[in-house]
Amino acid sequence: MRINNFILALFAMIVIVISSSVAAENIGTEHCLTDEEYEARQPNDRAALEGIEVGRIFWDVTIGDPKLLFGRLGVIDQTYRDMVRQNVTPEMILAFRGGSVRLLASDLSGHSEESRPDIQDLQQRLQQIIELPGVRMESCYIAMRRVPLEPENLIRGIETVNNTFLSAMGYGQRGFISLPIH
Repeated sequence: MRINNFILALFAMIVIVISSSVAAENIGTEHCLTDEEYEARQPNDRAALEGIEVGRIFWDVTIGDPKLLFGRLGVIDQTYRDMVRQNVTPEMILAFRGGSVRLLASDLSGHSEESRPDIQDLQQRLQQIIELPGVRMESCYIAMRRVPLEPENLIRGIETVNNTFLSAMGYGQRGFISLPIH
């Protein structure tokens, strides 16, 4: 009985492998989408964005892990590009506080050798996002003093503010929605 079950299972696996390889061979380039077709097929956010001309987001960033934050930056960048694609002008503030400010130091000697490549990748990604129109980045001086990190030692393009809680309050009263990146 066990041998029969084994043979049946083995036969099923062989059939699956063969049918998968045949299906893969039948996929040709004629099924690849052009950039225009891909854009046209993407879902839209029409209902949420109806009547919205400017999208104001205050990203409250506290993640101190460079790999994790790098991944979140991908979502932030995609959000920016989705707004542009749907004719909404992005205005984004990325406010760094807590452990995230450690990742903004231009001098990485205070970090372990193994973490430096990840932090450098993260900083390169931040530099790309800083260059986008309508993006501002701030670092909380309250958090920086605890590291310690002085404003002149931040990577290029990040402004020091005294208190990002005040930034959150001020931008919130000007129509920015606060989204946590924790």
